[in-house]
Amino acid sequence: MLSISIIKTLLYRTQIRFVSSSSIDIADFIRGMSSAKKLKIESSSTINKPRHVRMKERGRDPGLTSRINLQIISNGYANTSKSLILNNDQTNYMFNCGEGTQRTLQEKNTAWEIKFSKTKHLFMTRKSWETMGGLLGVCISLKDAYLNEITFHAPCDVISLLKHWKGLEAFPNVTLEQYDYNKGEFKDDCFKINAIPLRANINVENLNSKQQQLTTSNDLTSMKKFPDDLVYAYLCETHPFPGSLSAELCAFHKVPPTELRARLKNGEDVTLPDGRVIHSKDVTLPGEPPVKVLILDCPSLAYLDSINKSELNSHSYHVIVHLAPSSILNNEIYRTWMKSMNTIHHLLLDETQKNVHMEAIYRYQTQLNYIDDGIFPLLSYHNILKEDLKIPESIDNISYGFTSTRIPIRPTLGPDNSKLVTLQPQNYIDILLENEEFKQKFTAAKQQLQAMHEIAKTGHSYPEIIFLGTGSACPSKPRNTSGILVHINDANIFLLECAEGTTGQIRHFYGDQSDEILSHIRFAYISHMHADHLGGLYGLIQQRRRAFEKLGHKYEKLILLCPNKYVDVGRKQWNYFSNKYLFDDDVHIVFNRTLTNGLPTLTHIGGENTQEEIFLFDKFKSIGLHGVQTVLVEHIYDAHALVLRHIDGWSLAFSGDCKQSSDFIQAG
Repeated sequence: MLSISIIKTLLYRTQIRFVSSSSIDIADFIRGMSSAKKLKIESSSTINKPRHVRMKERGRDPGLTSRINLQIISNGYANTSKSLILNNDQTNYMFNCGEGTQRTLQEKNTAWEIKFSKTKHLFMTRKSWETMGGLLGVCISLKDAYLNEITFHAPCDVISLLKHWKGLEAFPNVTLEQYDYNKGEFKDDCFKINAIPLRANINVENLNSKQQQLTTSNDLTSMKKFPDDLVYAYLCETHPFPGSLSAELCAFHKVPPTELRARLKNGEDVTLPDGRVIHSKDVTLPGEPPVKVLILDCPSLAYLDSINKSELNSHSYHVIVHLAPSSILNNEIYRTWMKSMNTIHHLLLDETQKNVHMEAIYRYQTQLNYIDDGIFPLLSYHNILKEDLKIPESIDNISYGFTSTRIPIRPTLGPDNSKLVTLQPQNYIDILLENEEFKQKFTAAKQQLQAMHEIAKTGHSYPEIIFLGTGSACPSKPRNTSGILVHINDANIFLLECAEGTTGQIRHFYGDQSDEILSHIRFAYISHMHADHLGGLYGLIQQRRRAFEKLGHKYEKLILLCPNKYVDVGRKQWNYFSNKYLFDDDVHIVFNRTLTNGLPTLTHIGGENTQEEIFLFDKFKSIGLHGVQTVLVEHIYDAHALVLRHIDGWSLAFSGDCKQSSDFIQAG
């Protein structure tokens, strides 16, 4: 009898066929829902390059921009990071890029008219995963967008992080630099930006005890240029915008329409043929004065003393963007300080304020749910966000920022929320029903799906599998990169791959149950050393530890099956970001290559089995796995596939990214 497990998935990509005279390929049917057509890509790499990149290669200066905007990328809701962009016609200045920023910008690239290829400067307010977890993904996208230079601004050594994390060879033909604010403020054609250092008035908790455990061979630990509690506040000031030449005033002063007018426009004074001297200011309209914007991150009240003593309080601002946690933003002491500041707008990025940061994942899931609500359940935030989200009214000069909130800096205007996204489930369904081909095939597809559910009820019990991400090297609007949850039973989950954004996918799918799910992840498997398979592991493990603490459970190390090289990368990553725990405090490492012959056989004869072999055997046996085998496959160095066998009779084979492998076929 055919038995099929019900697979709940964020994006379902497996073909399901039934023996029937009217057989329909369900996967092709789903893929055919989209009416979007692929754009024809020109073969010439020159044509593919963005316009401003081609202008720079030709040595053309695009000139001073007349438009500058502040755009919120995300406000922290639903496990997103707090980040924003200052942008003009030629350049983007991104402030903080936590985990998932790359995918969010994939969707907003067109809607906001913000192109990846214009992001030349990345600013980080502090050294933390919340502000830097998406750095690698963003840099990869910038490289793919033909950007040939990236400048980092941060209170920590970013170049060394990328070197240990990915390897600088991953960015060929890209110049990576970090600006040194000890040499003075940063200047370009649009802004003067000064990084104002802030320090906590107490030592970072447990920092010294952790530093004492670090090995002296790790070069990251010897970097004392940046204290661990250092935070940068960024004071951004626009250059004065010159006034435009007035044709009416030129005519009044009888300036002929010759090169004399061009010289006057450039600020020069000229002498007319009749001997009169015409000053530039006499024929130009008033320009715009400099505008100041402050990007302020206050991680805790321990920084308030430093903020009060800094030069931040001596300026007048158009807007101050606050990136502090909600508990700080609503603290009476912090609010009192805010009222003392001379600014037109306070913009608060409060993670408790609901908003839709990515519409695509909800749109696609709604359409898939219409086809089958068992295989494609609605996301946990769906019912919350489909309600009419009311934007809190501004109180005095204080307002909240959401994904897509925009504040024009030139010209200087107030917050604009006209581009905020709301969920419209019925509209998403109506789009499907407008497709005649979809309507013709829908009835037959529903019948086959119903038959599949009936078969599953009578068959064998299989684990529930959640596809968190099925994308390739870079995420897209509907699909995150690799991540699969295998629910072995109600209390034990095996995670296959952990790309950047995996924790966010768990939050979207499970909502309030996410902490419980994170605590149930006992095992994780990384097939090979590519960022789209392991870029979210640090963030997931940190969230997992917090879940244990919230639930009041004693922490259990994650058993991590991984390539040998990951240990070195992981330890350096933990040493860089974590002030409290070491890599070996959080995970128990099992090298993939040690399982190529499967689990060890226990002889129960003294001395023949190591403690590690006994430990692994007992751990896997406790969740019903009697077979765990890795297979060396053709991809990159030390890439492995995985085969799991359960005492209930089912087995699962996972290939990772490998090419066709006879060894894997035989093992599976």
